[in-house]
Amino acid sequence: MSLVIGCNSFVGRSLAKRLLQKGAPVRGMDFWRDERAPEKLEFIEGSVLDYDLLLEACAGVDVVYHLMEVRHPSRYGRRFMKKINVTGTENVIRAALEKQVQKIIVLSTADIYGKPKAIPVKHDDPKKPVSAYGRDKLRAEKICWRYIEKHGADITIFRSTFIAGAGVDDPMILIMLYMALALGDANRLYVAGDGDSLLQMIHPDDVVDAFLAAVTSPRSRGKAYNIGSDNVPTQIEQVVKLKELAKLDCYIKHLNPRCTRFLSLILRPLNIPYLSKEHILGLLSNIVLDCSRAKREINWYPRKDNIDILVETCAWYEREKL
Repeated sequence: MSLVIGCNSFVGRSLAKRLLQKGAPVRGMDFWRDERAPEKLEFIEGSVLDYDLLLEACAGVDVVYHLMEVRHPSRYGRRFMKKINVTGTENVIRAALEKQVQKIIVLSTADIYGKPKAIPVKHDDPKKPVSAYGRDKLRAEKICWRYIEKHGADITIFRSTFIAGAGVDDPMILIMLYMALALGDANRLYVAGDGDSLLQMIHPDDVVDAFLAAVTSPRSRGKAYNIGSDNVPTQIEQVVKLKELAKLDCYIKHLNPRCTRFLSLILRPLNIPYLSKEHILGLLSNIVLDCSRAKREINWYPRKDNIDILVETCAWYEREKL
């Protein structure tokens, strides 16, 4: 039995579907049951702040996938966000160990590295997050390391880059696609600055592949892995290629970095999670992770690169949203 905590999330949906396809029983846990959840998914409604419920959810489980998180304070508030991301992680680990769960997979983020001085970023490079989400995830990781060192817990951490693909719910991607596809003669794709920055993405199926590889690999015990796509182009190269392959009838507009930050400040009081600190970091900085450790130790390789991901996402948006 596998338990997917945060089964409504982008990756959680893909993971639950894959596990069920393999014929294994799957239990999901989230704030509510998403209408897109597979029918065969055994569901428990609740959050990682309810320890007794976590004990119930972990009963008879072999592997726990901890994906429940709050990325932005706009919906629930900063206090609740921190509780879910930090306290919730410790609750999951405690409950899993109490119920003798064999393996725990924890999804972290590349945001813990902040603004890296050099790329690609290695798993043991300095961690200096600049966003609240990144700081929460770093605290959650420290909790994982404590249980690994003191209790011998079999925990594997994955630090993922920006996750995108068909069905994505990130506002930055959705607004970008809306501006590129739905504005008639005003269709446009924005590029930050000169467009020479690098933002590595990853497809949810590749994230799931990494999880499953770790579960079957003894070498993953007590390890942290960077995961992201291969062959990362610059922003401008990416947009030009996307226009060509997706046949987008839009023009490319360069957005001044100062203007980008100004828009972020304007939108913040409106609680619109667009151009957040994480988004600004991705648009104006170089974020490329060194994934060689995952390739070497658990034999994981991403199947889709940035262009594949964006073309798929664009086709999905045009088909399902317009």
